[in-house]
Amino acid sequence: MSTNSGIALRSGDTYETIYCHWDAHPETMLPILRGHYNSLELASKLISFGDASSIGPRLEPNEGETHDFMHPAEGVCVFYHRDRGEDWISCRSTCYLKQELFRQPNFEFVYVFENGQWNAYAGGKLLHR
Repeated sequence: MSTNSGIALRSGDTYETIYCHWDAHPETMLPILRGHYNSLELASKLISFGDASSIGPRLEPNEGETHDFMHPAEGVCVFYHRDRGEDWISCRSTCYLKQELFRQPNFEFVYVFENGQWNAYAGGKLLHR
């Protein structure tokens, strides 16, 4: 069963957000986000790919490495647009205000890059700093 999440980059009062379908428990997701996307530049690049099936430690496969939706390379993020060929309009990031973000029914957890770090939320409440 999937554990859905929102992955967001906070900029003032707005949150540029993508959806992620699998493995959103903080024990799994926070180490990946904090270990591999731990700067504004890296967090922005992650968000720039749009909605994801899963997030891994690597954004892209190595040159010559086979990677697609049905056959993902080990540890590589799987994105709906890039790897499954879905329409960009339906996969691109969405901007929310805080109260909108935490009311999204399909986000069991929300991960926000803010103040230089990733934080995890559930039901609008901060879980981990």
